[in-house]
Amino acid sequence: MILSDRSIREAVARGRLVIDPFDPALVQPSSVDLRLAPSFLTFHATRRPYLDVREPADDIMERVTVGDDEPIIVQSKAFLLGSTLERVHIPNDLVGRLEGRSSLGRLGIVIHSSLPYDEPVLFRRHGQTRPRRIGDIVRDRLDGEVVSFDPATFRVGYHRVTNWFEEPPDRVYQVVLASGRRVHVTMGHNLFTLDPSGNLVKVATRDLRRGVRVAIPGRIPAAGAQTATYRLLDLLPPDVHPDLRCSGPTVDRAFAERAAEVARALRAARRSLRFSRRVRCLPIPVLCALYGSLPPLGPEDRLHWRGARWGIPAVLDIDREIAWLLGLAVAVGSRRHRQVVIANPDERILDRAERVFESLGQRVSRAQGSLTCTSVLVSALFDALGIGGHARQKTAPHGIFDWPVALVEAFCEGLLNGDDSRDPRRESLRTASASLVNDLLLLAPLMGKQGTASGRDLFQVVLPRREQVRLTALPVPALLFGDLRRSVGRRPVEAAVAAGYRCAQGVANLESESNGATWAGTVLRVLPAYQGGEPAGPSLSARLARLADSDLLWDEVVEVVDTGRVEPVYDLEVRPDGRPIENFLAGSGGVFVSNTAGFIDPGFSGHITLEISNLANLPIALYPGMRIAQLSFIQMTTPAERAYGERALGSKYQGQAEPTPSRLYLDFIRRE
Repeated sequence: MILSDRSIREAVARGRLVIDPFDPALVQPSSVDLRLAPSFLTFHATRRPYLDVREPADDIMERVTVGDDEPIIVQSKAFLLGSTLERVHIPNDLVGRLEGRSSLGRLGIVIHSSLPYDEPVLFRRHGQTRPRRIGDIVRDRLDGEVVSFDPATFRVGYHRVTNWFEEPPDRVYQVVLASGRRVHVTMGHNLFTLDPSGNLVKVATRDLRRGVRVAIPGRIPAAGAQTATYRLLDLLPPDVHPDLRCSGPTVDRAFAERAAEVARALRAARRSLRFSRRVRCLPIPVLCALYGSLPPLGPEDRLHWRGARWGIPAVLDIDREIAWLLGLAVAVGSRRHRQVVIANPDERILDRAERVFESLGQRVSRAQGSLTCTSVLVSALFDALGIGGHARQKTAPHGIFDWPVALVEAFCEGLLNGDDSRDPRRESLRTASASLVNDLLLLAPLMGKQGTASGRDLFQVVLPRREQVRLTALPVPALLFGDLRRSVGRRPVEAAVAAGYRCAQGVANLESESNGATWAGTVLRVLPAYQGGEPAGPSLSARLARLADSDLLWDEVVEVVDTGRVEPVYDLEVRPDGRPIENFLAGSGGVFVSNTAGFIDPGFSGHITLEISNLANLPIALYPGMRIAQLSFIQMTTPAERAYGERALGSKYQGQAEPTPSRLYLDFIRRE
């Protein structure tokens, strides 16, 4: 629940909420405007070759204070820290939500950034997992889970969405990665990379350059289901139900146990009782009249299209052969209203497909290089599964992200059999469907594989049989290697011998920051010997462990493209049980993005530091006292058990009075 203007004024009047100084004229319908203080922090020239999150950043930032009528000039593409003129104190049962003003956003000044409406997010809701548009998730405030990684362990899992946000219009950019993955974000949105010490760091889209490596999933946990089952009446659209008939145990019981009701229902539907008894079949509307909208049909019951002789199971249990057939149909199948055609020059593949159709109770006809199943119901089933009818419409079946891994592998086997593109080094598929490419790149980590894609109008998706060098290279954690060696007291030559190198140069290369941008992940396998079995410092061990056993891969940025789109953007909060997950998988093929919403925790007290970016092509002048941001307040379900500022939380920004640089280095001091 978001506090209204009246509730905000009442909370301030009672002292429950502190905004000092408070000007009632700044209260908006569901927020209060905050003004810009005259003090700023800007980056200045430094001898540091990079920013190390283990070190204080105070010495690389310069404090600038301007007069009341004097502007601060924010250069194009520049970033600085500002502060609110108002001091804010949030009670322990409210959470604050900070947003930049839309009027400034239209000029290029951004406080927080997000994703466009149509960007896909792999989303699990009510046990069903599929890519959804982030705009739909936010607009409908859908409860569910997204794929995220734990920043402390690099483990990928599903984590609950805890809030939804719609932001003012912003310019949209496309980040293209070497594996073919793509994500649309605003210029201020963050992706993830590694620094030379093996620490996870956020990198804004505006700072991405060709060759920077960003996090993508190497593994996505399977749903854990043992079967994949579809009730056809749930799957098929309601407008085809009147044309369906059912035979099997449920109909036999209805005739035996509820004969009078069956007769009345048939008369009401103007159907023949004599004919229905003779063929032991009942129309679906009649079964619905007897049992309600969900007749208790089981796997032994069969559905038929009108008077068709051949039916298919009313409850379809997907096995490996059916999954394979669906993959084959996606690769080389076509569908019309009354038939499904599979075309393939390999007669052995067509023989296998014919056997699967026969197991479903269907008959097929054969021609040279093709197979045809003439069935309105099978065609409708394939359509309901969403696998597409034309080349550019092909997608994986609905529900496949919840299938057991063995069935996903069988589906991909059918795809590859259809394309017939296998060799000892890799498996590949050619397709004209961008949606299918997105599905396959997301299914690859579900199977523990590394997928890449290339092409524009005609795509090629590759699933290497061995490790893909493009995706097993990591950003160089050169300093981590040196720290590890020194922590166990080894000289370079000793570490080189233990690691199996012929000379100390192998170790020197690992520890050299000039040793290129990436290194092979296989090096991790020799690091236990490199450490000599002696304990490293705790933070070093943690960073080594998460690199050595990571669920992440590191993909290379190819380009950042201005799409020319300016539109409202959306964001998700992912902080299950208050834990700082704060990332989710988005984009075509899956790229981890940071949720950048500005949250003010319950119990916070102080002036709010603002992260200000100028995305415009011209410098912009900002004036002290101008309205810079909007702060809204959300009522929590219960008061926070541990509010911000309590000693146990190690709150780093409590009581801040001016723009405050990052205090992330304190995390490492506490850990060590």
